[in-house]
Amino acid sequence: MSQPTSASNERALLESSLHELVMWATNVEAKDIPAHIFQRAAEILFDDLSAMIGAWDEPEFQRLYPLLFKLAGLASASIFCKPGTQTDIYTAALVNAVSANWLELDEGYRLTPCHAGLYVLPALLAQAETDGTTTQEMLTTLVVSYEVITRIARTFPQQPSVMQSHGRFAAVGAAIATARHKGLGPVQMADAINSASTLITPAPRNHLAEGALVRNVWAGLGAQSGLRACEWVNAGITGTPASLYDVYVTVLRGGFKPEELTKDLGTSWAVEHGYTKIYACCQHLHSAVEAVLESRPDLIQRGLEKIEGIKVYTHELALPLDNSTPTNTLSAKFSMSHALASVLITGTGGAEAFNTSTLSHPQINKLREKISMAAWPGPIPASPNDRPARLHIQLNDGSEVVTECLSARGGSDQPLTSIERHEKVRQLTHAEYPELAALAVEVIAGNESYTTRPWYELVALMQPKQSR
Repeated sequence: MSQPTSASNERALLESSLHELVMWATNVEAKDIPAHIFQRAAEILFDDLSAMIGAWDEPEFQRLYPLLFKLAGLASASIFCKPGTQTDIYTAALVNAVSANWLELDEGYRLTPCHAGLYVLPALLAQAETDGTTTQEMLTTLVVSYEVITRIARTFPQQPSVMQSHGRFAAVGAAIATARHKGLGPVQMADAINSASTLITPAPRNHLAEGALVRNVWAGLGAQSGLRACEWVNAGITGTPASLYDVYVTVLRGGFKPEELTKDLGTSWAVEHGYTKIYACCQHLHSAVEAVLESRPDLIQRGLEKIEGIKVYTHELALPLDNSTPTNTLSAKFSMSHALASVLITGTGGAEAFNTSTLSHPQINKLREKISMAAWPGPIPASPNDRPARLHIQLNDGSEVVTECLSARGGSDQPLTSIERHEKVRQLTHAEYPELAALAVEVIAGNESYTTRPWYELVALMQPKQSR
């Protein structure tokens, strides 16, 4: 009798490990989750909401916005970038996901490329607003869904990194959040996860640096696919019990680390390993941005016009982001040259450094041409210092300024203060939602007079008074 192949053994191991994971995910309750984990989940919620709202000022997004409503149905869920606007849950999930990732200011997960909040929240927000779900219940689903999607992302590392995680995981994350929200059982949740894994998009990573704006809709289409996958389960429309393996290993030729699905389950919480972005560009550039901000006062004193060249030694995830002539805001956000040049000229790493006007700024254009990249010399440091940058800045008087950042602020090793988080939310939301930042403070603090209320009531409280 022939022995089972390695792939057969691995598929069987995937099935059993996934079963253990979904058993936990469908049975864990709010009482099992520590208070500080709920606090972190609330920070993620309002961080991503503020990114959705802040996207409205982008001209490219404004052109796309009306086209996203082509097949809109019965209005029941909010579009957060436009106060008082509602649509059906599928369109709401699409629009909110597209807006959430437009500015590159949404929250992300640090241990592997995965914007978990972006993948679970758009579908979850749309549903929670329509059925009386309390804010506490929604945060519980956020914590659990975040845990499951990041474990799946860690289980299937890319070899090499050629796809962006938005295409790889958005549909799966939305399916997890929807299955948990609907109270599906473990078998149904596993079926929905496996189905959603077959609905992912190719998401070529080079499209980011080249400014292919279709990238900004990958997460939105994933949100809709995840919602549908959960609906189809009851009709028997599913994948196979090992679709995750078949997609990520067999088709995409990725790695397989099944222990990541269940290791320390219920005692280690993925939301603690997220990061908050204060720089409106790809997180892989953040260490370089922080390094150049540190050197900027000295360079201003010497004269920016004296810069002859900037050599950036950095990690492998950043090296492909070398487009020195970005043509739109997306390619600017994934361009090392633009990020450093614009930060030096504007003095900020926020949204202002990557808006449309910076693409034709003469000083930024000139400085971009002087920036180049090379691989980090020697072994890459261990996490959390595994995305480092070292800048060698040459001046025309023969002097050199050297600055280095091993790990940018915003992660669990160097978290932002609560004041800094609040200020980010306030800046992105105060014009359209003057009440939102104060409401966020109460929910993050765990104030039960807010967390025990239905989510739709909090959405109403966020609205400007004239929209209520």
